[in-house]
Amino acid sequence: MGTTLIADPLFWGLALIGLVIVGVSKGGFGGGLGVVGVPFLAAAIPVNQAAAIMLPCLIIMDLTGLYGWRGQWCWVQLKRLLPAAGLGVCFGALSFHVLSENALRIMIGLIGLGFGIQWWVKHLGLVQSSDQPVPGPWHTRFWSTIAGFTSFSVHAGGPPLQVALLPQRLDPKIYAATTVVFFTFVNVVKVFPYYWLDQFTSEVLWTALILAPIGPFAVRLGMFLNKRISAFWFYRVCYFGLVVSSARLLFIGMTT
Repeated sequence: MGTTLIADPLFWGLALIGLVIVGVSKGGFGGGLGVVGVPFLAAAIPVNQAAAIMLPCLIIMDLTGLYGWRGQWCWVQLKRLLPAAGLGVCFGALSFHVLSENALRIMIGLIGLGFGIQWWVKHLGLVQSSDQPVPGPWHTRFWSTIAGFTSFSVHAGGPPLQVALLPQRLDPKIYAATTVVFFTFVNVVKVFPYYWLDQFTSEVLWTALILAPIGPFAVRLGMFLNKRISAFWFYRVCYFGLVVSSARLLFIGMTT
């Protein structure tokens, strides 16, 4: 797209909004809202290019969050999550030229929307619910693999990761810290297949460099909000974000 990319005010406006939302979500406040980043940018540029621009920005956000939440993550969950996520990224790279972007959006949207609506139905007392046991390790591994897979193409691993982690009923701070480690690992792993698939053009890298400073500010804002919101409202916001973001992905996948 040459130099027209930087001169396009629509792209830069959407990029600013998208990166702030993603950064706040990565700071631990907002749950599934992190998936809106690529769709925001993709309103002005091709999806693959938007995903490639986002990746370096995401890694910088992850490192900011990793420092801020240091030592608060759950190693028990991470031992289940990380190997499975790495496997999912490998599947995503191998299927890069097979699955369409809209097919991925529809799949992610259905998973997140179904899980989020189920939680809200129980939370609002629309059906009589009984206490269910915390899912076992294979539940976590399976959905972590899905998260790694769906994260690869459009950086939308949030809903499957929430399916994996939210039923574990972790303390909000531990939950936020664990998700930060998860995405730091996944996004760093994604660098190698993105390079192998020639996604990092000079234009992509320069654009990412210009946008990168937004990330740390947004992450710190998310951490500030996380520490001042009760667990009750934290999970309400997370599940609301899961429903909204999943519905958006599903809509985009079915209409474009």
